[in-house]
Amino acid sequence: MTALAEEQEVERLFGLRPEAFVAARTEAARRLRREGDAEAAARVAALRRPPLSAWAVNQLARDRGRELEGLLEAGARLRAARQAALTGGGAELRASTRAEREAAAGLVDAAVEILRSAGHPATDATRDRIAATLHAAAGDPAAAELVRGGRLTRDLDPAGFGTVDALAAGGDGAPADAGGNGRAPARRAKAKAASGGRGAARAGSEGAATAGRPGGGKAAAAPARAGGGGTGGPAGRRGGGKPAAPPGEAAVAPDRARRVAVATRDEARRRARLAADQAVLATRHAERLGRLADQAEREAERARATATAAIEAAVAARERASRAARVLAEAEDQLGGGR
Repeated sequence: MTALAEEQEVERLFGLRPEAFVAARTEAARRLRREGDAEAAARVAALRRPPLSAWAVNQLARDRGRELEGLLEAGARLRAARQAALTGGGAELRASTRAEREAAAGLVDAAVEILRSAGHPATDATRDRIAATLHAAAGDPAAAELVRGGRLTRDLDPAGFGTVDALAAGGDGAPADAGGNGRAPARRAKAKAASGGRGAARAGSEGAATAGRPGGGKAAAAPARAGGGGTGGPAGRRGGGKPAAPPGEAAVAPDRARRVAVATRDEARRRARLAADQAVLATRHAERLGRLADQAEREAERARATATAAIEAAVAARERASRAARVLAEAEDQLGGGR
């Protein structure tokens, strides 16, 4: 099978209904093995069936591409507005936030309708996972590309994109970030400190060797007196002065401060995204309550109309009964007068 044919097969699988995915994947892998393409068969067999929430988002990429692009563009504007707010220019932040939420809410409704039409009514939990994936796509370019591709095998998390990186790599584990989570700078700093210590040791051994040569002792002693290292110098009499910082510590401190700043920034972003998601969920809950209230009001209107019609029917029946009674009385009077 050519790469193009394999790509088309994978695209077909992710477009199938959830209940048909596993059987179709198994059959495709068998066919590939029969055709002698064991590697392609292994790749297809390794594809995971998406949960309902991820499947619905995948179908949005196929059926609602224009609306999905609108959400991703709104997300890009929101990211730019947040960045501007950090530098004091947050005039567009509120409007951008509202636009992103409205675009996501519309797509959530569309995804729920897709699930319903496929025979899978969405629960509140499924609806919330769809919303989380869409907000993740709006908040991060890597997540946006995954959602555009329409081949998600799990939900995305707007509070942290480790899942996104793992999906992009095709694995299940947590990925290493570009900076190695700060471990690489720390290792470089330790190596630098170690090399500084070795250099100091070499300098000490060379000094000792120089002192062993004729005249070397004076040359070695002079720097010591100049630096106050001896006990007889002024610095020595004052307790030796402040010790010099260990080699490499000066390099580690700025790196540690930067890691703390990055962690603080990331935590602030995570909290902001979480608050935005909670606001979206609260909005969705309020909208559901509003729809229920509207439905109850419509049912009450229908009940009132039915009751009014019943009352009017009862009044008409009473009037007909009264007329019939009068007709009967008149007929009886006429019969009595004839006798």
